[in-house]
Amino acid sequence: MMNTELSMTLLDFFKQSRRPIYYKSKLNQLSNNEVLSFGGIRRSIGRKRFAYGQAYIQKLTKNQFSFVGLWTLPSKPERHDYWVQGSFTLSKGVMRFENGITSDHLRAFFKVCRYLGVHKRKSLAQYQQAHIEYSNAVSQRNEAMRNYEEEFNCYPESETVDFLFGVRPFRDDFNCWFLAHGYEPLFDGEVLRGGYSSLSNDLDFDTRDRIMTTPWLALTQKQLLREKK
Repeated sequence: MMNTELSMTLLDFFKQSRRPIYYKSKLNQLSNNEVLSFGGIRRSIGRKRFAYGQAYIQKLTKNQFSFVGLWTLPSKPERHDYWVQGSFTLSKGVMRFENGITSDHLRAFFKVCRYLGVHKRKSLAQYQQAHIEYSNAVSQRNEAMRNYEEEFNCYPESETVDFLFGVRPFRDDFNCWFLAHGYEPLFDGEVLRGGYSSLSNDLDFDTRDRIMTTPWLALTQKQLLREKK
């Protein structure tokens, strides 16, 4: 009996992933080896090990893509770890998956996307609060400097600015990694140029690891943690 090739429209794929339809444009604009992130989260689980939640699509060559879903975060006792990946061909808005990819694989990927969505809502709230606090701090300092200039009709000496108005606020002062580093919360919708190990990529290893780590290493770290208990 021949295997039936699984197919799905790209719009339906984004819908079931619970991601915006405009991601379709981002996907179509990917160059070879570039990655479109559906979200990435990394948490320490002790002993210099990490747990991950990641989902992304990578363009391989013309019309050829791979997808990966990974979940090893110990969020709930009954929640399983997941590692699902495969490839597909994209033509005229239709995804045709490689032989061996079943609806169960896609359900696992969509489940990882749903888990990431829960964490993104929390991360987005933290990001927005941190951004408000940062913007207010900058505005207050700038207003104080303007008032000084209007009152004394001169600019303060550069060496006295911090003393008079406080140290200039920076984004990394507000307890939000994504605001500090200039990324969307959980990297959702970010494009990783050049893939994971490309030397042409201006991202450091730590940031790339948060977006797309090596799945079997993530599962190995989780297994080693279980064995230590």
